[in-house]
Amino acid sequence: MRNLRVEIPRKLFHIAATLLLLIPLFIFGKWGVAGISAVMLVVLFPVAYLGVKNRWTAPFWYAIQKLEREENLKVLPGNQAFALAGGMFLASIFFSEEVLLVCIITTAVYDGFATIFGLLFGRHRLPTGKSIEGTLGGILFNTVFLLPFMELKWAVIVSTMAGVIENLSSWKRWYLDDNFLLPVILGFILTLLDVPAQLPEFFKPFG
Repeated sequence: MRNLRVEIPRKLFHIAATLLLLIPLFIFGKWGVAGISAVMLVVLFPVAYLGVKNRWTAPFWYAIQKLEREENLKVLPGNQAFALAGGMFLASIFFSEEVLLVCIITTAVYDGFATIFGLLFGRHRLPTGKSIEGTLGGILFNTVFLLPFMELKWAVIVSTMAGVIENLSSWKRWYLDDNFLLPVILGFILTLLDVPAQLPEFFKPFG
């Protein structure tokens, strides 16, 4: 059983931090998201991998101390954040702004609320190990967050696809984190199916 004192704040931080990627998307377009993701991979990944600790890296290590799982500390601190950065970098390079918008929201909201609902209310397990309650909670909240940008039927379909991807990504055979797989696979499917999504009216990226 996971420690709720760690996992719930951790997932709330995941939701908030990932949704903050909408700000550079709305201001600079998808290249703003690509730039931030690249900085995380180029600057912070070496800090975590090499264990660089000084006054400049102190905020990073403070966040790690408060939010990271103990098992991740033994492997690579912040490894799921770096998986997210990698997934978002690829999504921003290969997919449109509309698709990237949906990928950001879904990676933040579905993943976060599915875990929170699973921890608090999960009683019935799927073959993948995820709970039915968590999966349904993730689909519900993700649908609500997507409604300003697409029709209800598409919001439900996209959220359900996210649930399928998230559950399949929990299989160890993937060897990849769901924070990487979700934006990449979902973005590919949305592009392939030409799923309609609408950016806010104020969206006017520089350049």
